[in-house]
Amino acid sequence: MAKKKKPPLIPGEEYEVEISDLNHRGEGVGKIEGFTLFVPRALPGESARVTIKKVRKNYAEADLLAITGASEGRSEPPCPHFPACGGCQLLHLAYEEQLAWKKKRVKETLKRIAGIPPEIKPVLGMKEPRHYRNKADLHLEFAGSTIKAGFYEAYSHRVVDISSCLVQHPSNNILLKAVREAAHDYMRYFNNKPGNEDLPFSRAIIRSSFATGKSLLALVGSGINKSRNLPEQNNRLQKLSDMICTRAGTPPAGIVFLPEKQENSRQAVLTGQDYLEERIGPFTFRISPRSFFQVNTGQAETLYEQALSLSGSPHTAFDLYCGTGSFALFLSQRAKRVIGIDSDPSAIKDAEENARLNKADNTRFVNGRAEKRPELLRQGSGPKTIFLNPPRTGCAPDLLEAVSRTAPERVVYISCNPATLARDLKILAQHGYKAGEVYPVDMFPHTSHVEAVVMISKTDH
Repeated sequence: MAKKKKPPLIPGEEYEVEISDLNHRGEGVGKIEGFTLFVPRALPGESARVTIKKVRKNYAEADLLAITGASEGRSEPPCPHFPACGGCQLLHLAYEEQLAWKKKRVKETLKRIAGIPPEIKPVLGMKEPRHYRNKADLHLEFAGSTIKAGFYEAYSHRVVDISSCLVQHPSNNILLKAVREAAHDYMRYFNNKPGNEDLPFSRAIIRSSFATGKSLLALVGSGINKSRNLPEQNNRLQKLSDMICTRAGTPPAGIVFLPEKQENSRQAVLTGQDYLEERIGPFTFRISPRSFFQVNTGQAETLYEQALSLSGSPHTAFDLYCGTGSFALFLSQRAKRVIGIDSDPSAIKDAEENARLNKADNTRFVNGRAEKRPELLRQGSGPKTIFLNPPRTGCAPDLLEAVSRTAPERVVYISCNPATLARDLKILAQHGYKAGEVYPVDMFPHTSHVEAVVMISKTDH
């Protein structure tokens, strides 16, 4: 038996490589003697000088030393924290080029995994792809005598200290700075040395509403040292809240303390309210600190309107993986009856509240898994449309089978991962369903992520 050829690359050695593509993480892809190489921050059409970091079985990872031949699509990253911060992967690529690559990614992924070549429409992008995120998940870390507050480096849990984030709502950036400064104030006030783990929180979830301009801050942590009594703990948390309000200038609409473990019921409102209101199109949504909500408010409306345009005029519409009901409310404009189903009981509770808030009397929400309760999909009469809006992992195979047995007039799939979309379209094709035109939507400019909406209909044979 012939010996298996060893990879031609040596860790620590330098090489010249031509970049031909980007992978799903936004890293440049090249080949040396037929062996695949991934190079962060390198772009298609470029030549680069790299040093090999790790050699795997089928590919190698490299660090970029220099671009020796630049792409015309390369642009100067407008953020001082790039590339250390792992939040954005494509800030060095012009926005129009990002959209072109995302369309290509969807097309090639569907062809490679599902074996189908549907028509891919141009990506629906943003006119102003900055400051679009309504939510920041901030991490804190002690660094000597200082406290870092920011986001993780790519593929690590090391915190990058952020002064201001290019893609965050301006109010999120104000609170980011206020939280870091208040953390320092707190440690000095109580004569604690940074690093002694006496800071009562290690994360901060910041949400800001584009509709109201208000913000909600949730401090997430273990609380105060358990040896202290409850009144003292509450006093310290209240002092911390006051310090944040002072540093912010304009206090947020509410500051909430959340325990790290969700099953711990000791949640406390330190000031103001424990919810935020946001609007998508004609609908108002009440968002609690841990609720799932689309982080790009403007593009959420674009995504929903595109999905709604493919819905037809069903008598009954099912929104599977409905979450807090934001898309189900959009459906209520078109369908006579909407049934949202989700396995998360807290999401269903929020969905019911949002339906009441918007007087959407033709909606109903059910806590459960449709694949475990297929009778739910047999409700209603007349033409039916089923909407699938799963997480990045895609749909459960049992769910796709249950959907197929229901034989809806059409299925509309809202995807946040082209790979699992392709896998699920392949499964639905085996059940006699065919994908139509695909509409990509750029929900996360400057990242490698892309959403897509596709209408799936029953074939004649």
